[in-house]
Amino acid sequence: MMELLRRAYDVAPFLPEDQVVGGPAWIRDLMGPSYVVDATMPPGTTKEQFQLMLQDLLAKRFHLVVHHETQNFPGYDLVVAKGGPKLKEARPTPEPAAASGTVRQVMGKDGFPILPPGPQNFAVMSPGAQRVKCQELSMAQFATILSGKIALALDLFDSGTKRPRVRDKTGLTGKYNFILEFSCDGCIGPGNMATRRGFVEPPQGDVPAAASDQSGGGLPTIFTAVEKQLGLRLEKAKDVPLDVIVIDHVDKVPTEN
Repeated sequence: MMELLRRAYDVAPFLPEDQVVGGPAWIRDLMGPSYVVDATMPPGTTKEQFQLMLQDLLAKRFHLVVHHETQNFPGYDLVVAKGGPKLKEARPTPEPAAASGTVRQVMGKDGFPILPPGPQNFAVMSPGAQRVKCQELSMAQFATILSGKIALALDLFDSGTKRPRVRDKTGLTGKYNFILEFSCDGCIGPGNMATRRGFVEPPQGDVPAAASDQSGGGLPTIFTAVEKQLGLRLEKAKDVPLDVIVIDHVDKVPTEN
């Protein structure tokens, strides 16, 4: 059910429990009921139209009732660092129609699969480290992705508190291609458990090039990586407002077709 709610209301995939609140416990139970939605959409259906269709389905079949609230989260403002951004502006391309069947991934020279046109991001994780390729992303989209990356990098998913959110304050209006590499406490591999280090703050002053913050196979922390590799900076913010979906009612068993 959480996946249906996420898709219907455009909730970030990495932190849905923070943005969908209320309702019965079974909607968050990974061992709970699962559902298959078999639907046909007209050619040319946009993402926004798809979301409205799915919201209508949930309301009619599961009697879902929700309302929106704005809640404040701890977090960071993403700003341009001293010296300016180190980003390559992309030429946006039309997103292709959804392909049917199996799509074969072809690896590029950068170690990532060659991504289809349009806004994309792809992560490669190894024990204690992560590499992320971003393609045709706006800074607002990147800020949303960063929220999940910070929670993963600092191993905060089981912290029981609100995870930090990132707000775009760069003033950059383009779309960009870039790769970000950083150490990641929450990234694990087979037979490996990442060390839990708790929440750490990003450096707030000028960080010398020789600053000793290397970990995760010699990679910098996510905060230093954002500044050194992208020319951006994460500054702590007291409150980051976020639109939260509050579930007032939902049925566990949908009505018949």
